[in-house]
Amino acid sequence: MAPRALAALAAVVLASCGGGGGTTTTPAPGAPAPPPPPSPLAWAELPEEITVGRWTAETFVARLSEAVEGATYEITSSGAAATVEGESPEPGVFEGTVTGVEAGEVTLTLTASHPRFETATGEIGIIVEDQLAGFDPELFELEFWREMVFDAFICPTGSSSPGCGSHRGLSVEERTVQVYPGRPDFVIYTPVVFEDERRFRGSAFSDSQIEEIEDGIRDAWEQLTGLPFTQTIRVSATPAEQEGWIDVWAVSEDRGFCSGLLSDVGAPLGTALLHAERMAEGGCPPRNVILFVLGSALGFYPVEAADHALSYSVDALDFSEMERYHARLAFALGRGAPYTDDPLAVLERRAR
Repeated sequence: MAPRALAALAAVVLASCGGGGGTTTTPAPGAPAPPPPPSPLAWAELPEEITVGRWTAETFVARLSEAVEGATYEITSSGAAATVEGESPEPGVFEGTVTGVEAGEVTLTLTASHPRFETATGEIGIIVEDQLAGFDPELFELEFWREMVFDAFICPTGSSSPGCGSHRGLSVEERTVQVYPGRPDFVIYTPVVFEDERRFRGSAFSDSQIEEIEDGIRDAWEQLTGLPFTQTIRVSATPAEQEGWIDVWAVSEDRGFCSGLLSDVGAPLGTALLHAERMAEGGCPPRNVILFVLGSALGFYPVEAADHALSYSVDALDFSEMERYHARLAFALGRGAPYTDDPLAVLERRAR
């Protein structure tokens, strides 16, 4: 090749590589600008761990750092010990339900994606407990089970007598388990309140009564379910009056009882009543009446024997071992389970 031709070829190569002058390429006039990079997105609220029993369910709420409308949510599980389902009731919020299938531990991965945002990924540890492991068949007493879970003491027949109307004339054997579904939050309703540095204070319950009610709520939940109390207790001038909450009200001075329910036993929207004045005067022992009414709100009925918190006696300051055992059996069966003389056999069949 002639020298002049080689020089021309070198010039073409340098020009095509941008050599020589270090030139830059600019978009043609009118060309669209490149899209902006995705905005950061993360889980601002996500439970780290959830404990659930076999055949029982727990709900949870997860919130994104942005109220992203139109986000797509996906859940994956590392194993088969639990199932999970849920939906987004509002932008940036995901509500899920975890159901235990078999004893073990799994990790749930929850992702939220949107074209304008980076994908948010978070993990929830799930522990599924074997509820049968703690049930000694020797502790089961049929008559106590019928009283505490199916109201056989107060309403032994399908009678429509006062206090038995919620059974709609059904016999004990036709009734179902009425334990509270899920984990309720609580409102201690105190009308005419003002706020100070520590908490809301109210005219209906004194500070000491509020503390006793808070302690009773935690103890009743943990003793009857065997699960840690992780819910909310709110002291407020406004009752919740919605499912998923139990309101604790003070009754007026003209009421003649220590405690009671405005709602049905174990109702998803529960309303418990406590006589604040009689509690303060000593006519209603606070600890006992608090546990009694909370036991009712969580789904249990009065029993005849005097050495239990669910009796009309005022002697018991905690739920007895027998009450705890039979309550956990009922929670293992779940709300709506039909009457059975042998709950352990039912649970064993489910396990298979």
